[in-house]
Amino acid sequence: MVAPKVTELFPSYSARTQPRIRVANLLVQTLGELGVDTFYGIPGGAISSVYDALIDFPNARVINARHESGAVFMAMGHARSGGSLPCVLMTSGPGITNALTGLAAAHADGVPLIAIGGEVPKKNFGRGALQEGSRYHLDILGMARSVTKYATELTNPRAVATTIRRAVATALSGKQGPVLLSLPLDVGNEEVIPTRSPTQVSTSFGIDHDVVAAAAEALMSSRRAVILAGSGARNPEAVRLIGVLAASLQIPVITTPKAKGLFPETDPLSLGVFGVGGHPSALEYLEGGIDTILCVGCGLGETGTNSWSPLLQASNAFIQIDIDATQIGKNYHVDYGIVGPAQLVLRELAARISRRPTAAPATGIRYYEPEKMEQDTTPIEPARAIKLLQLKMPESTIFTSDVGEHLIYALHYLRIENPGSFIANTGLGSMGSGIGAAIGAKVANPKRPVVSICGDYGFQMFGMEIASCVENRIGVVFAIFNDARMRMVEGGMRTIFGRTPKVDSQRVDFSLLARSVGANGYLIRSAEDLDRVPRQHLVGDIPCVLDFEINPDASFPVNGRVTQIKNFSN
Repeated sequence: MVAPKVTELFPSYSARTQPRIRVANLLVQTLGELGVDTFYGIPGGAISSVYDALIDFPNARVINARHESGAVFMAMGHARSGGSLPCVLMTSGPGITNALTGLAAAHADGVPLIAIGGEVPKKNFGRGALQEGSRYHLDILGMARSVTKYATELTNPRAVATTIRRAVATALSGKQGPVLLSLPLDVGNEEVIPTRSPTQVSTSFGIDHDVVAAAAEALMSSRRAVILAGSGARNPEAVRLIGVLAASLQIPVITTPKAKGLFPETDPLSLGVFGVGGHPSALEYLEGGIDTILCVGCGLGETGTNSWSPLLQASNAFIQIDIDATQIGKNYHVDYGIVGPAQLVLRELAARISRRPTAAPATGIRYYEPEKMEQDTTPIEPARAIKLLQLKMPESTIFTSDVGEHLIYALHYLRIENPGSFIANTGLGSMGSGIGAAIGAKVANPKRPVVSICGDYGFQMFGMEIASCVENRIGVVFAIFNDARMRMVEGGMRTIFGRTPKVDSQRVDFSLLARSVGANGYLIRSAEDLDRVPRQHLVGDIPCVLDFEINPDASFPVNGRVTQIKNFSN
């Protein structure tokens, strides 16, 4: 996500021209000054003052979603693909409870966004008003505090602008994440005299230079080292410096699933992904033993460590860089822990590198069952579908993946060369998150094609967001891996318990569903079917559904998570 710019995005209201201003208008104006220009959400009674205010700000883009968590997922894609800080709007009661899964996903993945939930008028608190979420009834803020960085109620009209600035600073500082502001309807409609206050936020970090120096020595003296890059290193300067360190030290780079493509997967020093959907090139290098690991911006959770594999525990030096001090040493013994923004720490680390170690040669990425990428069968093999899709789309395409077995294939068989070209929200693992993420990514990057790789069940959960795409001319391609079953659930249960409940379903023709709402839709049973799809339908401003008929018996050869769950079950 780009840093916020202090600009007058919405100049129609300001302290110079308006002696008094409605709180809802001041809220939108203040967000605009802080760089927020895109609003995702669903209108409702309690949030109506903000939607009314947005009419006065024609530079603001407002996109109506079909589910509140879908709106949050859109905002996550917007932020993760380099867009400005996004805002999500929702009404009180069920509007906010619907958004909680999305907020939890943003919190788990460290994605910054501002969520504003409407609330019933203050005078009705505790009286059983329809959709009341105050602390006297549902206590929505109490629910939200465990899945946000900051949650508060805007009850003092004169403090609204200050609170919004604090919320934006909180969302963007340290480990980034979502914040939630609750706005009672009567407060939003009050008028106040606006005041000017500083809008720039400066955060300084005290990096331990002695530890950085010791870490540099460990890297220079290593004989078999590796860099493990996580999504906390997605800052463009951090990405560049990882490349500088890898090249100068001739150290191979592995990424976590969420950071796929952060280091170019076409680079000979890339060993691909480790963890869910990981590559044998990464696994086998680690199996050969490492004496030093430089871990940058990794949460070191289950999906990014192959279920906390001991292979990551280097014999000599474990170097961990993270902006969140609570992450240092959480799951592995750390020899050199450095707290600070990845780009600042890496800049100092790179400056201290003065000689090259004897490095083990990297061999580039290798795949499991690469022959399946070439098999022309009906139904289509998932690996083949991934390859066909990438060949069909331009090199500038942004790919997102929803959660399901298709995610494993996307992580494994997509080859991502440019940072920021792959998004998967694996922190919470919410189905539907990749669908909304694609929409937000397209809004933030209108000139780049965007493809959402998703499953049939996930699309049935959140696929009606395609109607929002049609309304707003957001040309996302939805590549649905349709095997009419929950293959990941089935495979896992059969491996663990030797049997499975019913997980198949009637096959839905999503191409017909797409056409029913004004999108383009195609059934894809072969490479020839995909060849016949007009290019303009894949890069234009009308959404397109590619309904791939996927082999329901296909399974990925390695699944560390199933093995881990099986061990827990024994």
